[in-house]
Amino acid sequence: MALAQHINIQDAKKVNNYFLLKILQLGTDLLKQLWWHTKAYTTVFGIMLLTFASLVFLYIHYLSGKKLTQFFQHETVVEQE
Repeated sequence: MALAQHINIQDAKKVNNYFLLKILQLGTDLLKQLWWHTKAYTTVFGIMLLTFASLVFLYIHYLSGKKLTQFFQHETVVEQE
């Protein structure tokens, strides 16, 4: 009877090792996919951030140019006698 229990314990260890190996492989695959998606989305978000920063710069440039033209228009008014 002790021999039969000993065999079952060894078989259970083999099965557990197989499942542990499968879990490890699945975890490794998940990390590889996560790393690939992180690199891809980092590129996309970087381009989006650069685009947004460019639009903010253009908006500030537009507003400052508009205010400068208004300032020069007030300065160049010639008074008639």
